[in-house]
Amino acid sequence: MGSSVRRLDSRTEVPDEAFEDEIVDLDFHVNPQEEELLEYVEDDRALDKLTTEFGATPVMGKWDAAYAIKEGQEGLFTQGRAKYAEDVREACEPIAVDEPIVNAGINNLPLQHHPVLKNAVCQAANDYMIDHFVDEGVYTSMMVPKWDPEYAVEEIDRVADEDGIVAAYSWFDPKVPWGNEQFDPVFDALVENNLPLVLHGSLAYWPQHSHVGDDMLTWTEVLGFDWPIHAMVNVVNMIMRGVFDKYPDLDVVIQEGGHWWVPFLRYRMDEFYEMHPEDIQITPRKMDSGDRYLERAPSEYLRDNIYLCTQPFALPRNAGAAENLLDLSMASDMFIYSSDWPHQTLDPPTWFYTSRAFDEHTRERILNGNAKDILDI
Repeated sequence: MGSSVRRLDSRTEVPDEAFEDEIVDLDFHVNPQEEELLEYVEDDRALDKLTTEFGATPVMGKWDAAYAIKEGQEGLFTQGRAKYAEDVREACEPIAVDEPIVNAGINNLPLQHHPVLKNAVCQAANDYMIDHFVDEGVYTSMMVPKWDPEYAVEEIDRVADEDGIVAAYSWFDPKVPWGNEQFDPVFDALVENNLPLVLHGSLAYWPQHSHVGDDMLTWTEVLGFDWPIHAMVNVVNMIMRGVFDKYPDLDVVIQEGGHWWVPFLRYRMDEFYEMHPEDIQITPRKMDSGDRYLERAPSEYLRDNIYLCTQPFALPRNAGAAENLLDLSMASDMFIYSSDWPHQTLDPPTWFYTSRAFDEHTRERILNGNAKDILDI
């Protein structure tokens, strides 16, 4: 089991102080090889189709990093490929990460067409992650299929009590936002098992599959701005449809959806809700409960139930502006550090030590405090 991790010169990439602090990384991708993953597929009928000469399952055309960077697809693996726990530990050492929360990194799975085959891959990925990471002492996010809520509950019930499973990993998109009531059984299972819902952007929902970005032509538009729009849609949808009134203990983490939009949502949601609160009473959850309004201002759910991973941080160079933006974005309550290893967009925890915008409290909350509040680590 040879490592395929490319080592950084840690003392030039990451300041010495980072190695003295506790750092939790909530978006660390591992990359199981397809042939190893197939060994874990339990349904023989699905396995028969997954191993045909036509490939895993039909996919639609999509944007890819190969369009935008010289390295092509390898830009997604600039730092290497971590297949096993030893690879993860080796990769974390030079970037000063103490506790990586790994996921199976199969972010194109929602793009696949057939739900039976996708469920089979999901089951196989969870079992692979248990064998190679959970059992090796690496904290892991289990995979939860958004396309099949009933099967998602079955997987949560099957896997969640494994020591080392600390979150449920799924995807956000603009097609069916997570405020939809079909996901209530999933929320029930997550709250019962004390697991946060961690939502990652997905290759299934690039602009050519949504009305938001049909005319986007560059990678900067596609990855830099379409995903934050989708993230905002999901967050607002969950808040305004009363998810967190019904599930006050549910924590939701957005990965790679941006974070500097928090002030915009924080004030705009409250303003619009205060002007026009009457339609809350006819949303499905409020119809069931008989309540006429949200129990709190929308911005309070944003602060208390939503967390945002920081990669890419895109911090203003001016320390005063950065400090103000961190305050307006409720960073000490909402932000959680993530590296996005092994992608070209790797974000080591350098910002927290090179910018004067971070006081000790804010740095500690982002690097480990907020993550430890919602994860059983």
